Amino acid sequence: MTAPSLERQSTFYGAFLDVLSCAVLALLIYALHGRALDYGLFMDDWAHFRQLRECDWSLSGLTDACRLELVGGIVDYWWLPECTLRFFRPFSFGLMKLTYTVTGWSPAAMHWASLLWHLTAAGLLMVLLRRLGAGRWLSLIVAAMFAIHPGHVATVQWIACQTELMVTTLLLGATLCWGCFRGWPGFTARNREVATRGSLGYAIAALLLFVCALGCRENAIMFPVLLAILELRLPRRCKTVLTMHGVLFALVVVYLLVRAYYLRGVALPPRPYVIPPTDPDFLRFIFDKACYYLMGEFLLVPCVPIGGLPYFRAHPFAFYGLALIAIAIVVWMTVRGWRRGVELLGPVWVVVYFLPALPAFASPHHLYLPGIGWAICAMLLMRSLSDLGDKWFTARRWAWRAVRATSVVLLLGGFAAPTYYFGLAMDVGQQVEDCMFDEIVSTPAGLEDGDTLYVGNLPLLAHYAQLAVAERTGLENIRVVALTWSPRLLGPASPTERVPIDDRTVELRVAGDRFFEGPLGLLVKSATGMPAADLAETVTGRGYRIEVLEGDDSGISRLRFHFDRPLTDPGIHFFWASRARWAFDVTAGVERADK
Repeated sequence: MTAPSLERQSTFYGAFLDVLSCAVLALLIYALHGRALDYGLFMDDWAHFRQLRECDWSLSGLTDACRLELVGGIVDYWWLPECTLRFFRPFSFGLMKLTYTVTGWSPAAMHWASLLWHLTAAGLLMVLLRRLGAGRWLSLIVAAMFAIHPGHVATVQWIACQTELMVTTLLLGATLCWGCFRGWPGFTARNREVATRGSLGYAIAALLLFVCALGCRENAIMFPVLLAILELRLPRRCKTVLTMHGVLFALVVVYLLVRAYYLRGVALPPRPYVIPPTDPDFLRFIFDKACYYLMGEFLLVPCVPIGGLPYFRAHPFAFYGLALIAIAIVVWMTVRGWRRGVELLGPVWVVVYFLPALPAFASPHHLYLPGIGWAICAMLLMRSLSDLGDKWFTARRWAWRAVRATSVVLLLGGFAAPTYYFGLAMDVGQQVEDCMFDEIVSTPAGLEDGDTLYVGNLPLLAHYAQLAVAERTGLENIRVVALTWSPRLLGPASPTERVPIDDRTVELRVAGDRFFEGPLGLLVKSATGMPAADLAETVTGRGYRIEVLEGDDSGISRLRFHFDRPLTDPGIHFFWASRARWAFDVTAGVERADK
């Protein structure tokens, strides 16, 4: 067989293996994340769905759709100040609006889109690992670990996190193009060390992908910083390389100016959504948050919003002991990478892309983009172990193959098992929302435009009740007022009681648990500077006033609400959540005037 024929055969075989590798990734993603295809809208999805449907295709319209009216716009909380979070993500929201429009505003189609974005990111990661020196099967194994990483469950299965999938995919593409432009080892056929005129196409592609990434999510702004750090350990730099670095930082400046213009100079969100640098707890919060995220990335510790970080802070020996392991891994990979040039990409990627998220509210989707750096570190570590095994098992190759195969099966199983169970948490959250909203909509009293819905023991996951009820009923002027959060995240777990005093006065009681205790109480205090019990006495102009009848340092056990309007008013509904019902309309059986 001639040399050209052998080359064509080798190329065909390599392409076949690439397709097979992508198919394996697709099967793993479908097996562990495919349950999301049965989900509907969840939490922030309700706001995005409405705002994307109402906005136009202009830059200002898409920017206006990138907002979350957390308090005031979608639900009234007397214990939290009004707050609207605004973002500048027109490119990602434009893609989401396009997907919704083409598919007839189908949430299932959006979940399909999330799975495809995740598959694309995992595929590009596999390519990046190959360029960094991993063999075909090692790159597949590490990409598979990334695809089923437990910390990425919420990012893949929640539509609102699709922006994170997009920015990661685009930045992976930009990194691959920049590596070809810069001539990183393994990125070009000629293994160039400096840019040449023929490589400028890769530089332009990297710049375009970077601009698109900036329009997807704010953490993309760290891409030039990542490349600048890597440049310190790379060989000779020509004028073209320095010029392109200058263009990258110029794009950041333009982005910040455009962002400030379209967001009308909006400031950073307040506590507890973002901890400002002026806060006395800022440095400790940043350090603890970094430890928490590194544990989630390297040790698969669940990243739980609201309660996760306070829990670990209350167990400092376990917290900082586990964090020390993760920190040691990053430091060791940094020292190793500093000596070997482009291998520095892994630990630097982790640290650089964690930085923008550290002052913000803890959330598991912040692990996704830094997860690319984790995957690079994992590949380098596994390759080193494989090299050691090759030396130790020189005389017994069959035994080493058996050890490697067994290790891979155990490793993937160790990732798949927690991912499956973390996915059950998403199932439960979706069901809590659906059950709560279904009961509200199906109230025997019926709902009409202009009605006010008072809710006792509202689960935090049902935060978007007003938008969900409006979407399901077509009633746009429904007002939802939360009188208390549920003592537990998913609903009451201990006895609760609603005691009518008269037609304008109701007493709410809880036994065992407390209203506004634990992480939810910390959230209130962080946002307002005082506990809920002190805030209750200051409530005015909301249509009711509040008395705290009984409580202690852990929270409130008895509250009394005095309403301006009688609860027998036909425009008022009082929904009570308990261990028996998600949202029972206690006014449905009360004699009321005809509507």
